[in-house]
Amino acid sequence: MMKKLLLMAVAAVMTLTTYSCKSQKTLSEATTVAETTDDVEEIAPIQYTKPAAQTTSQPAMAAPAPVKAATPDRTERVTVVNSTESGMLKGFNVIVGSFGSKTNAENQKNKMIGRGYKAFLVQNSSGMYRVVAASFDTRESATAVRDRIRSTYSTESGTCAEAWLLIPQR
Repeated sequence: MMKKLLLMAVAAVMTLTTYSCKSQKTLSEATTVAETTDDVEEIAPIQYTKPAAQTTSQPAMAAPAPVKAATPDRTERVTVVNSTESGMLKGFNVIVGSFGSKTNAENQKNKMIGRGYKAFLVQNSSGMYRVVAASFDTRESATAVRDRIRSTYSTESGTCAEAWLLIPQR
């Protein structure tokens, strides 16, 4: 009994869905619409032509060089961490990392040594370890190396892209 009732319910639902999906237009309405579309005037597609490029006799100007944010030099009282490296500290130092952890500073130092720099560590009065990639007697030499490090490692996540100059207090 239950199967018959279920079968009749399914048949009723299928009949209703089939009927509701049919087009409601009659044949006479469909021909009326078709007859009225014959009166529509066709519009030709618009042709677009690109204007010719103008040539100028003026020389092209070079793009301006990207502006780098100036990083101020810092002056701090520092001491060389390893006594065998104490003679390496000069007047202008390129700093490529500042760490609270000596282990992290050593890792950065070793990375820079692997890249060909004579890196060493200094520590400031606040206990921060600074990684010195190179040390120079002149500001010009230090600035040139700082800028080269910034441009070489600009896409590297870390501190090399933000290299700065440290001038030790005497």
